[in-house]
Amino acid sequence: MGTVTSVSASSVKDSFSRCCVNPKFLDRFYEIFLGSHPTIAPMFRNTDFARQKQLLRTGLTMVLMHATGNKVGTQGLDRIGQSHSRKGLNIDPALYPNWVESLIKAVKECDPQCDRKMEEDWRDVLKQGTALIASQY
Repeated sequence: MGTVTSVSASSVKDSFSRCCVNPKFLDRFYEIFLGSHPTIAPMFRNTDFARQKQLLRTGLTMVLMHATGNKVGTQGLDRIGQSHSRKGLNIDPALYPNWVESLIKAVKECDPQCDRKMEEDWRDVLKQGTALIASQY
């Protein structure tokens, strides 16, 4: 799978920055995500959400880096893939679309500049990242 265009990746990076300045962004993502499938909330029962939000922010940074062909981002996603694999947390890749849709909803709520094109760019970037993570399962 090739990299997304630099313009698309740049626009997603800018959108991510706008989302991150909104103090509700990560909390809103988890509200949406935890309610998106009955098996998801129990997986987070004993989660330290302050730490989890830091991990999410780092993971999304790795997704953005990977989408532009940055090897550090790819290596980071490989590590996430290994930790989420059958040998690790055993996160079923069938749940990844819930993660993507939840993130898109949170972005649309928290980035006032998010339009249809921006949403498509986000989807392209997230598709690459989740495909790499799922390949480690």
